[in-house]
Amino acid sequence: MNLAGWTLAELLPLFAAGATAITALYLLRMRRRQLVVPFAALWRQVTRESDTRRLWRKLRRMLSWLLQLCLLALLCLALGDPRPSAWLRDPVTLAIVIDRSASMGGPAGDGTTGTADPANPGLTRLDLAVRRARAELSALGPVDRALVITAGPEVAVPGPLGRDSDPLLRSLEGLRPAAGEADLGRAIALARSALAGQPGGRILVLSDGALDPAGAAALAACTAPVPEDMSTGTGSQAVPKDSPADAGPQAVPEAMSPGTGPEAQPDRPPRCQLARVGGPVDNVAITAFAARRYPEDREHVEVLAEVHNLGDAAAEVVLEVRADGLSVGRRTLTLAPGERHTEVLRDLDAARTRLLAQLSPGPGSSAAALGPAGDDRAHAIVPPLRPFKVALITEGSDLFLEAALLTLQDHIQLTGMGPAAVPGNPALAEADLVVIDLGAEALPSPLPAQDLVIFDPLRRADGPSPFTSNGELTRPFLTEQALGHPLLDGVVLKDVNLARATRLAALPGDQVLIRSLGDPVALLRHEAGQDDGSSARTIVGFGFDPRQSDLPLRTAFPLLVANLVTYFEQARPGFVASVPVGAARPLAVAELGLAPEGLGAVEVAGPEPLADGTSPDLAADAPLPTARVPVDRGVFRLRAREPGIYRVTALDGPAAGATVLLAVNQASAPASDLHDRIDDLELPPEASAGDPPTPLPVGEGPLWTLLLLAAAALIALEWATYHRRVTV
Repeated sequence: MNLAGWTLAELLPLFAAGATAITALYLLRMRRRQLVVPFAALWRQVTRESDTRRLWRKLRRMLSWLLQLCLLALLCLALGDPRPSAWLRDPVTLAIVIDRSASMGGPAGDGTTGTADPANPGLTRLDLAVRRARAELSALGPVDRALVITAGPEVAVPGPLGRDSDPLLRSLEGLRPAAGEADLGRAIALARSALAGQPGGRILVLSDGALDPAGAAALAACTAPVPEDMSTGTGSQAVPKDSPADAGPQAVPEAMSPGTGPEAQPDRPPRCQLARVGGPVDNVAITAFAARRYPEDREHVEVLAEVHNLGDAAAEVVLEVRADGLSVGRRTLTLAPGERHTEVLRDLDAARTRLLAQLSPGPGSSAAALGPAGDDRAHAIVPPLRPFKVALITEGSDLFLEAALLTLQDHIQLTGMGPAAVPGNPALAEADLVVIDLGAEALPSPLPAQDLVIFDPLRRADGPSPFTSNGELTRPFLTEQALGHPLLDGVVLKDVNLARATRLAALPGDQVLIRSLGDPVALLRHEAGQDDGSSARTIVGFGFDPRQSDLPLRTAFPLLVANLVTYFEQARPGFVASVPVGAARPLAVAELGLAPEGLGAVEVAGPEPLADGTSPDLAADAPLPTARVPVDRGVFRLRAREPGIYRVTALDGPAAGATVLLAVNQASAPASDLHDRIDDLELPPEASAGDPPTPLPVGEGPLWTLLLLAAAALIALEWATYHRRVTV
């Protein structure tokens, strides 16, 4: 306790002078009032009885004297303005950054071992972080300021900058871990921006250390020592004094003006410290979950689930897959430390569209071995039943090719067109695969941007062929073929008769499917996307014309055509991978089953309640949160904050009102890894925040007001005792 007003050397003489004056007044003899009485003997008897109570009278006067001295002491202390030592330090502006990543939902440790705290089995790492934040806020003085920043996939400021700790403490209520990684770099940048120009700036990061590389780098840069000649930094680096301050990625709700007191040092960068909360690292997570239809049997699907043991001990878990609330598969898995296991459930009925994978402890494991619950559940959507669209460009003379494709119409949608109908044909733009067999006709210019199968692409030199020729072959023999390649599965071509063929030039990365005495006559080429916006595609080129061979008369020909369609059909995204939570990601509406033509915006609603009536954020009867998202050239950006099933509805265009489902999962091994990575950063010793501070024992009001209230209470007590003749 210190005196902020009059010093002790000034108060002691004042108290001594006042005490002397009070004592002198009490030492004065009270002059008795003279009265004339008729009978002296009677009053002698009264005087004799009063002398027996003389000692009590002295004590009463002593009590009154002590009350006056206490009143004087309180007034002197009020002049001294006593304050706790913490109140007399320089003002502090504190920014508390709380990590809300998925790992913070893991069980908290007991402080001495890497196991969960047996006294508090439900305590999480985030609970420990909130406790530390409350202790920091309770220890602030009346001139200190603070704000609370939460770092999940999105950065938020639940407690704006201010001196009143009550709203800051209320902002800590209801915090829970978010799905995905913490955007710690953006949160620290926001804290630096909030503390720019504030006196005594200090950033306190509360985290378990299970950070991704970006978060670890941001923390290392924040806690790095700053040279003496450097000024306030922006983001994660210090800048020279004359550099403009970075405004940061997000404005702070309360205006922040530089300190005006003599202690304010606006050119000093804020200190950055870390308070670590930890616990056991055992965790088993579902890192992949998806479903696909069989290419040749669209009424059945197969489901893939990947389970990863991210802990340091073996774990036994039960993986259950449910379809619209009904169990369709259950497996007991024993995983070694770090082991990944991929489970495939085959030949499931595709009538059900929503799939849910759930992990539960095995017979030999406890619930603590599963770690946070957010990654123990994953969602998947059975892809919509959409036919594979094939466009055939032909002049009409190869009836064998058309017949082979027509036999596949139970699972493909075939559209035939002549060369004149190619420009601007909408069926060509919607095709998944384009087959070109024009014989002596020239290839269409430009070639379609889809996957291609081209027969005899170099028969005419004026066509836009994707291949180049190394010469002509007359009556070649097909002597070699790529055994085991899915395009040639079950196809034998060694005795096929050809009138002519083109020797195709193979580029690096091309696969040679068929050779004639070592010369390539059939190639498979994968073209990557270009900077001009063209997408990746696959091209198969046959350097001969089926009309100039006896191949169409053999059973190998329809089998080859079926292999071509199956190969490209399976090359499409078969397993519908879930969208991860967190940062906004581009999604093509065509991949979800919506037509992109004329579509300018979609409505995203979710997550939907689960089959058991629960939802990650909402009650079963609560309306779904919705957002309108613009669509640009068939692509929209989705930022999902919670795992679950979302509805995507077209708002305009020819398909307005059409709705598709989208699964969103955490499905991230780094987000589920509970290992502390702080030790790898080699932070300086001063970066550690140490033990929690001790809260101040008094309120924020000045103590001299309490002293004056106490003096007033003593005056009232003296007045009451005087009139009751206790102290006189």
